Amino acid sequence: MTLQSDVVVKRPVWSIGLLQGPSLSQLSPPEGVVNPIITAQDIIGPKGAIAADPFALQVDGRWFVFFELMTTGSPHAVIAAASSVDLVNWTPLGVVLEQSHHLSYPFVFEHEGEIFMMPESKKARQVTIYRAEAFPYRWKKVKTLLHGRYCDASMVCFEKRYWLFVGWQSYSLCVFYASHPLGPWKRHAWPFVRLYSKGSARPGGRPLLIDGKLIRFGQDNRQNYGHSLRAWEVTTLTPTWFSEKLLCEETILSASGQGWNALGMHHIDIHQRGPQDFLAFVDGIG
Repeated sequence: MTLQSDVVVKRPVWSIGLLQGPSLSQLSPPEGVVNPIITAQDIIGPKGAIAADPFALQVDGRWFVFFELMTTGSPHAVIAAASSVDLVNWTPLGVVLEQSHHLSYPFVFEHEGEIFMMPESKKARQVTIYRAEAFPYRWKKVKTLLHGRYCDASMVCFEKRYWLFVGWQSYSLCVFYASHPLGPWKRHAWPFVRLYSKGSARPGGRPLLIDGKLIRFGQDNRQNYGHSLRAWEVTTLTPTWFSEKLLCEETILSASGQGWNALGMHHIDIHQRGPQDFLAFVDGIG
């Protein structure tokens, strides 16, 4: 007879992987890379539970990945980091940003020689931006850009404006625009460019320009939360109008059915290194 205390229940966990390919629809692990490349246990040992929402930046020849880190029994997540020179061997850097509320989706970017981070702070009802004072370990709050229950704010510069795609209450999508990353930010003429859409609204990574096309990534949570990710081509984006279409019918990322991403994938941070060289930092649950 097996006693209940002898049964070990393995819960699904999020971890971080690396993919590469000639296009968004042809991504696979690079040579020498075994996914996942980063787990929560790599940072804080057995108590680590979740490593998700990776955003990467290359600084002085070294790659830095920032991500949501959750520990068993903790009331909220923090932002942690890891670094690598060769994209194969990763060095855990530990926790780099912690607040009294939940943090996730650490959107990092460089602007005019400075490095900024815009993590999700929906629990605090704000979108706040931080500046690196001693990269990558010390960050100083610079400004709160928006107030409200916004999630997964994703910024891109397009046609001489900065645009912010941001989820509202998880499954609606809002757009804001500004002339500078620190604002002031103005709301698009449409309060919601997508209203309660589990299949497309919630941002799922850094928007990017490919051959002049603006690509937005949206989570497809219709089957279950975090199941897959789709790419959308934004065909019209002005302060008064918005339209988009699926870049391709197939999902960009999805549950594989086995291994570290067996149950789902819901985030991508793409870096284009050449005409047919895309490097993608992703997450998966398995």
